[in-house]
Amino acid sequence: MHMRDDNRPRQELVNEVIGLRKQVQDLKDAAIARWRAEQAVRRSEEEYRALVEEAPGGICRLGPEGQFEQLNVVLARLLGYDTRSEALEIARSFGGFVDESERQRVLDHIATSGAPPISARFQHRVGDPISLMVSGRPLQDPDGSPIGYILFVVPT
Repeated sequence: MHMRDDNRPRQELVNEVIGLRKQVQDLKDAAIARWRAEQAVRRSEEEYRALVEEAPGGICRLGPEGQFEQLNVVLARLLGYDTRSEALEIARSFGGFVDESERQRVLDHIATSGAPPISARFQHRVGDPISLMVSGRPLQDPDGSPIGYILFVVPT
């Protein structure tokens, strides 16, 4: 024992050790709780990813200006691509819709709450436009600022 501990009552030292052990156990409990939460988030992400990928139609997320940010494999195939990444790369580069006015027409339409699906022309991989039925809604962040759009797309 150190010199300073010689003057401390034995019970005080025991209480200090008990307190330290409790802190260690609390840290272990917190680490386990965090690990469980991370596992739950991971499972949830996997479930939602599967839901989007296995949907019976195309799903995509557009940015605030209507640029493609994400799409599922169903939409990629509707547009003539074998992979999501290939379709997304082309859609980001060339817009995905046949032209800017078509994209704006779709965005204006889905900005109206409860708007029915409409036919929209997308650029197909082989070059000819393809008409698909589109429904969707605007996306907002918690303070109400627009952050993009979500579209559901099926063959006409």
